[in-house]
Amino acid sequence: MKTVLITGNENAVPAEYLAPIRAAGIELACKKCTSPEEVEAFSKDADLVWIFGPNPGLTAEVLKRLPKCKGIFRSGSGLDALPVAAAKELGIEVMNTPESIAESVAEHAVSLLFALIRRIVHYDKAVRAGNWEEPNGMNWHISGRTLGLVGYGRIARNVEHMVSGFNMRVIHYDPFLPDSMDLDELLKQSDFVSLHCPLTDTTRNLIDARRLALMKPHALLVNTSRGPVVDEAALTEALKNHAIGGAALDVLCDEPPAKDHPLFGLDNVILTPHIAAFSADFEKNFWTSSANKIIDAAKRWKKQV
Repeated sequence: MKTVLITGNENAVPAEYLAPIRAAGIELACKKCTSPEEVEAFSKDADLVWIFGPNPGLTAEVLKRLPKCKGIFRSGSGLDALPVAAAKELGIEVMNTPESIAESVAEHAVSLLFALIRRIVHYDKAVRAGNWEEPNGMNWHISGRTLGLVGYGRIARNVEHMVSGFNMRVIHYDPFLPDSMDLDELLKQSDFVSLHCPLTDTTRNLIDARRLALMKPHALLVNTSRGPVVDEAALTEALKNHAIGGAALDVLCDEPPAKDHPLFGLDNVILTPHIAAFSADFEKNFWTSSANKIIDAAKRWKKQV
């Protein structure tokens, strides 16, 4: 099996993770391709096309011109960087490694939620400004409250497990599960909402002005999924008008954001730079899962021949 990595040269992957791929008898070629023409030329005889992060060269049209391609693979979570619809039409397998970052993203989501609830950033700034006798602005409590998870895959289930020691009711919405709660009803009932759904045509602007209006006035929103899952303009207005209590966002519609982004002027929002997946174990988990996925694909496809 031939695999091509099109988002980095060979030195982009630690050598210890390239070795087991090649030891499994897989031919591996690496090149940073930046255009559809480069991707097509480099991948024309590949069985598997491998990326990490977005690659503008891997388009639906290019995929149609790769006759040997059996699969496209993105290291990490989310498939929005891949031409999924075209792959499905062509019978090409689509793979990723959400298991490699699920725990870290869940940890970050829980951390953001608790930072909002306890107003950690606000009080840190107050102390540094010499304001020790800050009036009590604690508007939230964890015990006895309801956490709504939008999307109920690996990351959301990790979040549920992590908060299980707290006296919280956890509910979830996922259209692919028969026991899923209706999304509008989840938003009405939840004190805290955490987003864990992929970005697709149906989830873009899933949390819009209408759905924000369903939330409780004190409700908190956490997003560690993808920025465009939330209507950012509508969220900004809701936060400005205190229609909801606050938000913590690891992802935005445009990354990095403009220096005059309207969310920057609000004191009821916490922002982090799309780092939820990263931790001290990121490299090991990311590359180990990637190598295993490629080797497993080679074994499966060999059996099918």
